Order: sequence, then structure tokens, then C-alpha cells
Amino acid sequence: MQILVNLASDAIQGTASEPEVGDSTVVNGKYMLTTPPGVAVEVDSASYLTPQNPASLPGLIADDFLARNPMYQHRIGQFFLESTDIAALDLTAGAPSPTGGNVAAGTPPVLSPGPLGPRCQVGRGAGPAPAGVAPNSVAILPANRNHPVADTYGSIVTATQDITAFNPGTPGTDEVMIWWKVVEFTTTEDIVTGYNATAGMNTPSLRSMNEITQATPPGMMVYASVDDGVSWYRAHYMTPTDLVVSGKDLRLAFTNDGGTKIYLLGYIVLFPNLP
Repeated sequence: MQILVNLASDAIQGTASEPEVGDSTVVNGKYMLTTPPGVAVEVDSASYLTPQNPASLPGLIADDFLARNPMYQHRIGQFFLESTDIAALDLTAGAPSPTGGNVAAGTPPVLSPGPLGPRCQVGRGAGPAPAGVAPNSVAILPANRNHPVADTYGSIVTATQDITAFNPGTPGTDEVMIWWKVVEFTTTEDIVTGYNATAGMNTPSLRSMNEITQATPPGMMVYASVDDGVSWYRAHYMTPTDLVVSGKDLRLAFTNDGGTKIYLLGYIVLFPNLP
């Protein structure tokens, strides 16, 4: 399900079924909150997105996803709706990224990590410039195959999240299951014509969200780490991932060595208690 929201006011405008692969949705002046497959939440006049708390739609969506997967006890959800959500990402230079040397299981990205940390597009968080983030605008950049030092992949790496508080008696976990939603966007040109029968006609610029062919498009890989990025394990879409060792410092990495910029609309990571 898609929830259509006014970009300026965060007011809910309505709902729609998830589009078919290849379909486009014009999103001028609005953004989408997307639910994982099978998740059902009630959207009515009392529903809201912000402030984000357990009763908000992002909280209800994450809780319903957890309830539908009873083998897990905890969830962390992120939909990048507010400038403070950017704090969930690590944008510092030298942030740990999956490489051939630290991917403990699965497949490392083909290219190198960015020499200055993750290569992504985000809004501004706290800092000297005004804060701001536009929902549906967090993106993983395409691969840069013309870098003067080394070809690099695009990446988003989450900040370290200490999950001790979820189960203080036996802190940490050794397994995750992750849902994520990625799309592509296209924007047409604003065209004004001034000739003959078309004189004075104006074709406005349209921003369209495009449903791509699969949850994990070619070139995209997702990794999880519970030892603060010392080792990474490749995670497949909505598939239990055994992390082999247990840990409490959770990180996720979304990488892209394809040629197209992809937008990360959100993710939910589920994890169980340690036995």
C-alpha cells in the first residue's frame, strides 16, 4: 500500500495500491509512505506521520511488520521523513563500508568504497546550515567509474545503533531480517513554447516515481553488521540472515555499483533476542 502525503504540510491525502512494475506515479507536491508486503494499517482522519512515535503511521507500520514475523522480538524502522532522521546515517569520512576484506560471508561489492565515506544524497541535518530533508529524496548514488584514484560504488551506511536496551539481560543479536523499498525518479523539463499554434502553451515539469523491476535491482547489495562494521554479512530482501557471531552494535549498508541512482524510501530491520 502507498500512503500519499502532502509535501508541504505532511497531511495525508489518501491511499493507493502499490503500482505494478514499470508504472510511474506523478508526485509533484507530495511524497509516498510505502508499507511492506502483507502489512495492513488503518488510515483515517486521525492518522498522522509526524511526530514519529508508536502511534504514528511509521510506528504502526513497523509494529505490524514485526507482528507478522513472530520469530523476531524487536524492530527498528526508518522512513527518512524529518531532518532528524538523517542522524540515523553515518556521513562521516572513512565510515566503515563492506569491502573484499571485511565481508565475512556473501559477496562484496565489485568496486571500492568511497575514499571519503559513503556516496549518497541526503538532506541537511543539524549543523551551521539550515536543517532540512525532503521525504523520498534520500538516494544511493550510482557507481563512479571515472574516479581518478579508484572506481567507487554508491553507498548509504547507517550510524551505529546500540541495541542493548532492547534486551538488557542478554544484549545483542545474531540474526536480522530486513525490508527495504527502493525506487527511481524521473523529472521532465518545464517547457514554454512560443511558435504558431503552440504559442503561450506551457508544459510543467513533472517528477515521477518509477516502480522498478525488483526489490533489489541489479548492482544493489545490502549488508548487516553487529560488530560496528568490523565484519559484514550480505542480507537478501526479507530473508533471515545469520550473522554467525553475536553483537550489539548494529549497522546496515546499502550499496550500488549499478549505473542508476536509486532512492531509498525506507527500511525496517527485525532481530531476535539471543538465546
